[in-house]
Amino acid sequence: MNRLLRYVALTLLILLLFAAAAFGGANERAKYVFLFIGDGMGEAQVEAAELYSVASGNGPLALRGLAVRGKISTRSANAAVTDSAAAGTALATGFKTNNGVLGMDPSGAKKLPTVAEVARDRGMKVGVVTSVFLNDATPAAFYAARPSRTDFYEIGVQMVESGFDYFAGGGVNRRAGRKGDLKDVYDLAREKGYRVLRTRAELAAARPGTKIIAAASVGGALPYETDRPTGSPSLAEFTKRGIELLDNPDGFFMMVEGGRIDWACHRNDAAAAVRDVLAFDAAVKEALAFARARPNDTLIVVLADHETGGMRVDAERAAANFFPALSAQRESSESFDEKLERFRKGTARTFERMAPLLAECFGLRAPSPAERAALEARAKKGDGAARTALLLALSEEELDELRTAFAQSMRAKEQRKRDRDYLRRYGPYEPLSTTATRILNRKAGIEWSSFAHTGVDVPVFAQGAGAPLFAGEYDNTDVAGKLFSLIAPSQGAGTAGAR
Repeated sequence: MNRLLRYVALTLLILLLFAAAAFGGANERAKYVFLFIGDGMGEAQVEAAELYSVASGNGPLALRGLAVRGKISTRSANAAVTDSAAAGTALATGFKTNNGVLGMDPSGAKKLPTVAEVARDRGMKVGVVTSVFLNDATPAAFYAARPSRTDFYEIGVQMVESGFDYFAGGGVNRRAGRKGDLKDVYDLAREKGYRVLRTRAELAAARPGTKIIAAASVGGALPYETDRPTGSPSLAEFTKRGIELLDNPDGFFMMVEGGRIDWACHRNDAAAAVRDVLAFDAAVKEALAFARARPNDTLIVVLADHETGGMRVDAERAAANFFPALSAQRESSESFDEKLERFRKGTARTFERMAPLLAECFGLRAPSPAERAALEARAKKGDGAARTALLLALSEEELDELRTAFAQSMRAKEQRKRDRDYLRRYGPYEPLSTTATRILNRKAGIEWSSFAHTGVDVPVFAQGAGAPLFAGEYDNTDVAGKLFSLIAPSQGAGTAGAR
């Protein structure tokens, strides 16, 4: 009998909690909604970025200071490990779909409504911001419906037809179609009343009430933060300008993606990934600055679509070595690939001639025995620069790794033997670039298990109107349901059975 009473009491408590949540969702509306998606950003990427930020004197991440925390599972309809199209669709619509499918059910036949479209139809302005292509999978999940995420031209056309108010990012990929023989997406945009802006000055001069496509790159992504030249707009700048252009009495919905985080993690490039997480966090700070004057009307949700690379931080090693190791890397491994390509076309293609480039870009050097002894003597006396030099000094085993990778990178790509061992070591990337970052990562206390996405749960951070809904552990499809309930309460039940 006691067991029965306990069961009844527990059941009533659960029903009351659900009723309270439903009542709160129906009566609390978020007028200004920010959804930040760190593509590929798992718990380890967040931890690594905070370690770097604190060590550099900039303090903890803003996103980690948000009041509410949760965790979401990420599997797609047909796989334990999702891709960005299926994950973006789940976050935007509340429904599972197959990997590769965008904004549609698994059959690729039925279009699914998105939270951004519902916000638009409710009278809110809508913005989509990304550090990669405007028609890449994650941003496209909020406005497009295609059976394949690689239908870039058709996705670009749907972007223009969405009627959203503000797009900002690298540009449109294949904007004239696969063969370059279709009408340019930017021309279609202009016909629909969009202004296509290519410079910071043009964006700065834009005025509210105008539909904007700010494309900072010719069909490509923004540079990695570590490579971003002076004068090139940042993700935070695009976010801040978007807030200024979208702000209005009816509210707005803005999705901001840190897409380059994923690209860096695919390459196992920790330094590039960390700096792009910091750039993403700077964009979150812009939303927090906006929310200070509107705390009861603004919702900020920060999460990831999936984790990439199987990143792991060894806390013991990272405590002393993390910042000095990663700050020695001056550019992304992708940028180093360009230098490697030029070197490969030269005549004196020896490892000895490559060594200065490795030192310049990654800080990795092979000191002579006498130099090493001198560094050790200085380090014992407390010389920090000497300790860092010793940390970055290459062992014989590391030199062998680099020489083997160099030999592979000097071959034409079609002449490389891409067997299982090759792919395990280098994946689809340049062997020398990958090996240099791997060695530097190890010195920093970072390990990777994959060049691909993983199936681990990813973090959620939230603050503001309706933020308590995002606490706890749940599926990625539930994110959209919670957003629907706060943007348009009548839509809140629309994701029932989404899993």
